[in-house]
Amino acid sequence: MKWMIILLFGWFLQGCSTLENKPVKPSSSLTIPAQWYTQGRASVSTSERNQNIDFTIDFNNQDYTLTLSASLGLGQIIVKSNAQGLSVNDQQIDTNLKQWMIDEFGWYFPIQKLALILFKHQESIDQEWHVNIDSYQKIDGVSYPKIMRLNHLTKAIKIKLLISGVNELK
Repeated sequence: MKWMIILLFGWFLQGCSTLENKPVKPSSSLTIPAQWYTQGRASVSTSERNQNIDFTIDFNNQDYTLTLSASLGLGQIIVKSNAQGLSVNDQQIDTNLKQWMIDEFGWYFPIQKLALILFKHQESIDQEWHVNIDSYQKIDGVSYPKIMRLNHLTKAIKIKLLISGVNELK
């Protein structure tokens, strides 16, 4: 009898381990702030190579500053976009961010769509990218994605973002 109870309990525990552990999607912000800041780490995988970078993004309406830092702080690139155009390390360039990133790194990131993911928790942002939010975190009482994966639908680009901070600027 004792063995029967132990066996049934074991089967019960085994059944519990097969349940899918999908994070519950917490409620999102009602609005996207005009000014916001985020930082974190990105792991990018393409058919040619894998890269790890630290990043910070400072948005002010449509203008933004993107800072990319190599591992161990061994190099930094500052990209600014505003009404005057796009500049990289204070040098004006004649292309858009997507084309510059493809030329420079072999991949790109849909930076203009990041607010939809962070503040609205949207996993469907456009026709090129599929987003999967793996986990959430609370920062100042607000739920934000912590780990998210972006997969390009037609190119071999996979990006894993680990968000370490989000700040809505007033």
